[in-house]
Amino acid sequence: MNDIRFSIGDEVRVVRDIRSDGSNVGYSKGDLLVREGEIGIVRHVGYWLQDQVIFRVYFLNANMTIGVRDKEVISAQLAWCPTKYYRGQTVQLTLDLRAQGEMIARRGDDVQVIDYERDLATGDLNYKIALNEFWINVADRALSSSLS
Repeated sequence: MNDIRFSIGDEVRVVRDIRSDGSNVGYSKGDLLVREGEIGIVRHVGYWLQDQVIFRVYFLNANMTIGVRDKEVISAQLAWCPTKYYRGQTVQLTLDLRAQGEMIARRGDDVQVIDYERDLATGDLNYKIALNEFWINVADRALSSSLS
């Protein structure tokens, strides 16, 4: 079984938009329920399929309780940086990239975002980018939508 990171009464923040899976009364599948960054209070902790931790979280701003997976929430006490870039988006590097001492990309080069991931313990946001034939993980600060 997974370790349970939060207890009833803890404040948590969702790390991505939460959409209806079709089981929310009054909402169609795909409808936006809660926006990334919203804070809620854990009301119940349970499991789905005996191995996935699910938190039932009350969101005051939305006035609703929603089941969220463990990987969808971080502590509300962590510093928050909203997701700036999404899959398929072309962005620019804010710094030179080197691998084993060799320059592989220069500041200002265009790269494509493949995916993004938030460290659940620290809240840090990282992006996976396509660079030539490689996929490389970089910190949020390494990317910009445009350089001046």
